[in-house]
Amino acid sequence: MKTFAFALVLALAACFGAVTGAWADTKCTGTISGNSPPNGPFPYSTPLMTITGNVTVPNGASCTLSSVNVTGNVQAGNGSSLTLSYVNISGNVQVQSGGTLLANAYEEPMTIGGNVQASNCSTALLEGNVTVGGNVQIQGCSGTGPTGFQGPDIVIKGNFLCQSNSGGCEAWLGTVSGNVQVQSNGVADVSLVTVGGNLQCQANAGTVTHNHGPSWVTGNTQGQCAGFSTTTTQIGTTVAPVGACANLMSLPGSGFPVPNSVIVSAVDTPAAAATATTPALPERCIVSGHIDDHISPVDNCEYQDGFQVQMPIAASWNGRFFMQGGGGTEGSVPTAVGTNAGGAPASTDFGIANGYAVATQDGGHENSEQKVASCDSGYGNANELYLDPWGTNGHGYQSIEAATLVAKYVINEYYGTGPAHSYWLGCSDGGRDGMVMSQNFPQYYDGIVAGDPTYDLESVEVFGAWGIGQFVNLYQTTTPPLPPVTTVPGPAPEAAEPLLYPAMPAADQALFETALLQACDALDGVADGVIDNLPACQATFNPVTATYTSGGTTYPLQCTGAKNATCLTSAQIQAVLAFEQGPRTTSGQPVKVPAGGVAPDHADNTVPGSPYDGAYMTTIGVTASTEGTATTPGVLYPAGETQFAYGFLTPPMPTFSPPTFNVNTDLGLLNPTTPISVYSTSLDINKFISYGHKIIWYHGLSDVAVPAVGTINYYDQMAAQHGGLAGAQSFSRLYPIPNMGHCSGGPATDQIDLLTPVVNWVEHGTAPGPITASSTATAFSAATYQVGFVTGAPDNAPTQRTRPVCPYPQEARFIGSTTLVGGVPVATNPADLANASNYTCITPSAPPYLQ
Repeated sequence: MKTFAFALVLALAACFGAVTGAWADTKCTGTISGNSPPNGPFPYSTPLMTITGNVTVPNGASCTLSSVNVTGNVQAGNGSSLTLSYVNISGNVQVQSGGTLLANAYEEPMTIGGNVQASNCSTALLEGNVTVGGNVQIQGCSGTGPTGFQGPDIVIKGNFLCQSNSGGCEAWLGTVSGNVQVQSNGVADVSLVTVGGNLQCQANAGTVTHNHGPSWVTGNTQGQCAGFSTTTTQIGTTVAPVGACANLMSLPGSGFPVPNSVIVSAVDTPAAAATATTPALPERCIVSGHIDDHISPVDNCEYQDGFQVQMPIAASWNGRFFMQGGGGTEGSVPTAVGTNAGGAPASTDFGIANGYAVATQDGGHENSEQKVASCDSGYGNANELYLDPWGTNGHGYQSIEAATLVAKYVINEYYGTGPAHSYWLGCSDGGRDGMVMSQNFPQYYDGIVAGDPTYDLESVEVFGAWGIGQFVNLYQTTTPPLPPVTTVPGPAPEAAEPLLYPAMPAADQALFETALLQACDALDGVADGVIDNLPACQATFNPVTATYTSGGTTYPLQCTGAKNATCLTSAQIQAVLAFEQGPRTTSGQPVKVPAGGVAPDHADNTVPGSPYDGAYMTTIGVTASTEGTATTPGVLYPAGETQFAYGFLTPPMPTFSPPTFNVNTDLGLLNPTTPISVYSTSLDINKFISYGHKIIWYHGLSDVAVPAVGTINYYDQMAAQHGGLAGAQSFSRLYPIPNMGHCSGGPATDQIDLLTPVVNWVEHGTAPGPITASSTATAFSAATYQVGFVTGAPDNAPTQRTRPVCPYPQEARFIGSTTLVGGVPVATNPADLANASNYTCITPSAPPYLQ
């Protein structure tokens, strides 16, 4: 133990020796502040003031640096006071004898590229979202105020040494890549710290505490911190329950695991009968609150991590916690009843109605607070968050982390004990959030279900802009010419949204879907309206040469002459081919997005296309989602592309029209480091695996907004690092769902319970296999497909079905009786198609799925 301590002190001293070099350039004896919020017209950016060189604070002086970049070092002299707020410092920060340091990053994130050193100071504290590229050394401080760090999201990429501080030392809620040593301080607390090396505490006054929760330590825990580390998801200890729900309002602020947490309401709520949209709800305690509510210095908007926790009374609680993921840009706190996966109706939700304590959060912002006159220029809308670094971080990762911890604390106080197991379940952005948890906060959830994840949202946005652009071009080049493109207004100040119907009207979509199904549906052994042999379909179907049969006549899908009611033009076919292939430059090169290539050990950041599936040209398919109707844009635009110019161009350009993005000339405009992608694109989930946690992905194979091939590629690349698919299946599953759109919808069995399988896997060791899913009453109707099908009369009866959803790389195969009709195998008894027992899952001999 002594050897470790001595070596660490020497190492830190060597690292910090460079801090005492030549200092010059700028003296600070007051406040140096960058630009105030612009309060001007869009587009705008808020560049920080840049100080080239070093900043020094003379002995005895006070200095506040706010909204500035410093390219050199910052040094505070003897007896001086240094306050940092919304700064980025390339070099080191040093505070000398008798000085104070406060790095406050509760309003905006802060980075310090080098080391932080405070020797013989009064106090030194890092708080909020501070990232330090080197080591942090605080020693010999004599003040009585807090010294050390308190998060959320303190990141120290080197070591942390807190030594001989008479006022004590605090290490609370952060990540330290190296070693943590807390030695010879007055008092000390070490709580909720992720440590890449060793954690050592010795010779501190009294008992070193971990009042806010345990830590997660890769190395050893030594001395007074021995036993502080855990590998479970629990953060609390057994306490006396608070009793009535309203008593949670009296919890002291100092007890919360995240600073600046506030409970706004805690209400005992009676049971409620089922409605058309909600299941029967039990008697429960509903708690609402927020974390770090503040007005941004960047855009004058109000930001907070809002949350809700619903807890059934103790007699109804199953001992579990379930975090319900959000969607889109979030922006409000959903009712925390625990929405289940896929398109399952509320009556089957596995949340509060089934005994779980459930929590939700708002992604770090409330849309209603982005739409006030005092916020930026008064335009504010759901994408305002992207214009503020704190808002982007909150949505990217911080809100889900903070809400998770506060929810677990509230649960512990209400019941007297924390949840025995914790689960995350979400789709779309909620699926991305689940991946954020597995990669960055693997200690918080025993099991994760991540559906249709927008894990590289920059890639998704570029794909969407490209796809819409193909249909803009198609509309403008159609022969005979269509009327000029009209638009509908987007939310100010965003670009207007184009109306592209009828570049490929519903009748033409039906031709394509008919040809696709006739070529591919029966390749799996039965014509049932579902393509279960995707490798064969990818090898077989070429829309340029495809034919289809209708009324006994065979027609080419692509017109050989002028456009008529039986065929599609070459331009229409080429637009679909481009969408299927994904973005390519004029030289045919695939497109890579920069933010997807920043995370450590990142997944391939090539933008994928949207391969053919059984619902490719249905009412939820490519064209319907891209061109929309004569009066409404396709859902692909308002649902996703409105974020593009705010969050994924740098600087943000809210008036930019996404379909005009040119992959040959505009890739340099893309944001290279947005946390919306960086925090969810790593293949490194080793910690998550080492804790014994489990993760299930699912993805609709006809998801136009977020192509399933991206998730499949991620899974393959992740599996390659863990013994291939067989190794990956010891902790993970992927369920591609044929014909399903984005999270739900389409001619698909989209109603599926994936929470129960992950619970059984975590708690009982039962690895999931095929899972039975069901559909809505009309999912498999001819109206959904827009066609009459392969053999004339619709052979997709019945319209409601159950089917097995197979774990990747398996595919479903019909094992009921079939009959040839016109050379096409159909179910002898159509009702057999409705019964999952008439299907089995097989492992194909060909390369699986969409590779």
